[in-house]
Amino acid sequence: MPFSLIQSRGWTVRTSTGARPLLPPPVAQRYPALPSDVITFLSSLELCCNQAENSWFLTCEDYAREDASTFRWNEYEHMALETYDDPEYRAGIKAFWDSHFPFMLAVHSDYDYLAIRLTPDDFGSVVHGYAPEWEEPSPIAVSFAAFLDTFTVAAAMPEAKYPLDVFL
Repeated sequence: MPFSLIQSRGWTVRTSTGARPLLPPPVAQRYPALPSDVITFLSSLELCCNQAENSWFLTCEDYAREDASTFRWNEYEHMALETYDDPEYRAGIKAFWDSHFPFMLAVHSDYDYLAIRLTPDDFGSVVHGYAPEWEEPSPIAVSFAAFLDTFTVAAAMPEAKYPLDVFL
């Protein structure tokens, strides 16, 4: 992805210079089979956020953050779990997030996210979801590579179409 396009939209992009793994061990255990292009792309970033800092790609620093007083990579899952007491419903929320790996968040709207679907039938596709129905996402790309192509085209447009406009 040519970062110059999103930088021209006011984004801050800092590429990573270290060899730090993208995911800390607990997160890597939860998501053992991520597509390699997702890991490669996200690992290459130290910071990638819009000017208002309310939309961003998740980085190794985000995935390592566990402090509940800050916004965590899986904050939407935590928010959903806090909403329900029913153990069966909570198990469904956990199962959903076990099969959806979030890689981009936007907090200026309806707590939107983009995630990689890890289910056997749609493995590697990209989905978009938002509150309060986080567990009912819509597909937006058949693969991460296709998403990056679409995102690049959207970044070059004066006005991107929904849902990418939420993230740009």
